[in-house]
Amino acid sequence: MRLLRRLALRSMLPLLALVGVLGAQGTIDWSRKPVLLLTMGQGEEVFEKFGHNAIVVWDEARGEPVAYNWGMFDFAQPRFIQRFLSGDTKYWMEPRSFRGTILDYQRLNRTVTAQELALTPRQKAQLLAALAENAREENKYYRYDYYRDNCSTRVRDALDVVTGGVLKQAMLAQPGRGSYRWHTRRLLAYSAPLYVGIQLVLGVDADKPLTGWEEAFLPQSLSESVGRIELPAADGLPVRPLAAPIDTIFRSSRAAEPLEVEPRLATAAVLGVIVGCLLLGLARMGRFGAATGMALWAILCTLGGTALLLAWFATRHAFMANNPSVAMINPGWIVALAAAAMVARGGASRGVRSALRWLLVIAVVGTAGAVLLGHAESALEIAALFLPGHAAAVYASDRFKQNAPRPVA
Repeated sequence: MRLLRRLALRSMLPLLALVGVLGAQGTIDWSRKPVLLLTMGQGEEVFEKFGHNAIVVWDEARGEPVAYNWGMFDFAQPRFIQRFLSGDTKYWMEPRSFRGTILDYQRLNRTVTAQELALTPRQKAQLLAALAENAREENKYYRYDYYRDNCSTRVRDALDVVTGGVLKQAMLAQPGRGSYRWHTRRLLAYSAPLYVGIQLVLGVDADKPLTGWEEAFLPQSLSESVGRIELPAADGLPVRPLAAPIDTIFRSSRAAEPLEVEPRLATAAVLGVIVGCLLLGLARMGRFGAATGMALWAILCTLGGTALLLAWFATRHAFMANNPSVAMINPGWIVALAAAAMVARGGASRGVRSALRWLLVIAVVGTAGAVLLGHAESALEIAALFLPGHAAAVYASDRFKQNAPRPVA
């Protein structure tokens, strides 16, 4: 029955979308040439989980409202994956008809809301000119930064300029909720691999408490913030709210985005212990089992640690720098691969076993340092996930020492 309901909903979405667009066109008085802040809710894809937004203005040349959208990208762009990994992803701004924009997001079953902005005629003219200039081919591209320069911060900055800095002044005084890490965990918590990946790759700079201005990297937060801001009297208009109350153009059938995120220390600890027990079990099976377990663990930690260091030093991903996770997994764990080879041939040398113990000590000390510096949640989750495996690798190397009697398997 659930599948039938889902199929029925999908078949009705095009009709619902058309009805929604016609309704929106009818309720908005376009003769006044309003400026709208359009906000779109979550979608299905990972890059849609953070929402989206656009500025809608009346286009005299087209004779219709147009949505200016800074979130355009193309997977088919030359070297897209390379640019994405290096932090040099190219996005661009593009104007699209209001009707087409609404239809697109309704087909994707994403909630769409609008807020009319109480700009003066002079501010509207300034905004129109700035949008047109930004949309020119030579100006439309920019280097996308998921926290500091994205589709939502571009909308925020455009509105701040035409209001003479009113937005920034007001939003800096508004406390944000959580941090960049907290919001990212909250919105990606539906996927365990994504959640673990975020905890691993984000450095300590992502834990800084946000102001309302910084939190506007999320379209929903920007929408809520502009609803609390007042514009000063200007051009014959009195002091007034910047944005009218939120008007829902289309409501998605999706569940609302999560407002909180639960720590996953217990889950990480259970998984870590399971992995550690598996490695211990392999070590108890004999030297070839111990070598196999250590080799697999060495490859995982070495490749993961290398990726973390490359993200820190060889990319433009600013929030992947200063990452204490490097103390937990790093290229030094290739020593465990050497230990595995030695164990397979007879036994691990004293020097290799000593190096593994030092890697374990570094992991523990790095975790303690991160906790003392105020990054306990992410540091402890990562430690719970990896420390049992580290300890098992040290045990396996000690169980099969070089030039020592072989233990009975």
